[in-house]
Amino acid sequence: IHYAAYFNKWYTLNPKDARDIIFLMIRTNEPLYLTAGKVFPMTMATFCNV
Repeated sequence: IHYAAYFNKWYTLNPKDARDIIFLMIRTNEPLYLTAGKVFPMTMATFCNV
């Protein structure tokens, strides 16, 4: 999502929309992980083991 937003010519948008796209790029710069009790990440492998 980060790269798609970056290559979307956000710099040609009006300032409000450009700010929203930049905020989206900041939030999607790092991957989002789902954790179980903030102890271990819930991946498909850990889900199958449970």
